Amino acid sequence: MNWFSSETLLVSLILLSIIGWRGTRFWQTNRLGFHLQRNLANFAGMWLWFAGLAFLPIAKAVALHFTVPLMVVVLAVIFLKERPGITRLTCTLIGFAGVLVILRPGAVPIGPAAFLVLGSALSYAGVAIYTRSLGKTDHPTTTTFYYQFTLTIFASVSMLVGWLIATNIPDTGIPLDWFIWVTPTFVDIPGLLLLAISGTIAPYCLVRAFVHAEATIIEPIEYLRLPITAFVAYLVFDQTTDIWVWVGATVIAGSTYYMTRHESKASGRH
Repeated sequence: MNWFSSETLLVSLILLSIIGWRGTRFWQTNRLGFHLQRNLANFAGMWLWFAGLAFLPIAKAVALHFTVPLMVVVLAVIFLKERPGITRLTCTLIGFAGVLVILRPGAVPIGPAAFLVLGSALSYAGVAIYTRSLGKTDHPTTTTFYYQFTLTIFASVSMLVGWLIATNIPDTGIPLDWFIWVTPTFVDIPGLLLLAISGTIAPYCLVRAFVHAEATIIEPIEYLRLPITAFVAYLVFDQTTDIWVWVGATVIAGSTYYMTRHESKASGRH
């Protein structure tokens, strides 16, 4: 949680520098409530992601997170009243079968960390639904600004609430150390700067990418995260990746890519 709070603090400083450079016009919006809802879902997704990542191999967590587009389909049916065709429905079911390949229920124990990552994927799927709507009215810079600004507030409030619970209700088993501020050392600064800079640039670039390119071009690039993450996890943390993670991730990525490509062709015919 200290890394999380430090990252959001650094990101806020970056955004303040952007305000000094570009002025305050870009933060004007008529959909402030919608931004708050989107960023609350984003905060929940990030919190669950960090919590799950603490107990799960990195590559496995990334593979499970590939389910975000599949969960977008489910949420679109529930909240947007969309009616998926047989192809989209079949690809979604195949993709979730890939999750079962990774988790292998019955063959290996399924820890709560896996459900934390899947909960994070569900939250990010909700963010995608909000982003789809905000992209029609607000500039990507506006969305990025409110994302980072509200994230700082949510992180601060969660730290306070967590500290109060851990202090006054010790029976919950929540470690108090999670919510006590630890001043970063010089050794921590490079990692924090990397998190802050990438955490600011990545969402902005993703929004801009969808403006200038089709989803069928962007989605395959997204799946490069797994081999890159697996390599870094092995190099830095000496973590190896189970063969079933690769098989399941291939199933998820393949079904998602086919679904995206099919939807793109279908929309082009109309």
